[in-house]
Amino acid sequence: MTKLRLSATAVLSLAMGLLLLAADPPPNPVGYPKKGDPGGGIGAVRIWHADGAYHLRTSTEDSAGTKQKLMVFTGTVRCEEKLTSEASKLEKADKFILHKDGKGFDFHFETHGAIKSISPRRRANGKTLKFKLLIDAKPAETHRILIGAEGVHPEKAEFSLPAQVKK
Repeated sequence: MTKLRLSATAVLSLAMGLLLLAADPPPNPVGYPKKGDPGGGIGAVRIWHADGAYHLRTSTEDSAGTKQKLMVFTGTVRCEEKLTSEASKLEKADKFILHKDGKGFDFHFETHGAIKSISPRRRANGKTLKFKLLIDAKPAETHRILIGAEGVHPEKAEFSLPAQVKK
């Protein structure tokens, strides 16, 4: 009976190890997303790494003056270590709030045919950036999230990317 238990444990351990090896690595975030665009002006969140920093950009088609509603992109980005971040092209209704501990930020972008962007820069030793993205108060549909030059879509609207990026 002991040998049988020991064998079952060994088989289970081997299977778990193989599952871990088979798990997909995180997408390569290097380069502006040029592929995988959802098209149709439905709105997208693009995330990429270039020039020593991550970039997060939201955009939509120009719906100002039409019956199309504006899109509201919200989310949180966190790291184990402190980040420095800057936002650009924000308008009056947009919000960019750094967390008090310096390890992340929240954003709220109300978008009509515009581009809004944030560039989080990690300091020293952070290992991962954790993203939680919403569009119109619902988890973002993954086909609207494009990562790196290949425009890879994550499995869920909550995902992690390596903070230390190798080219």
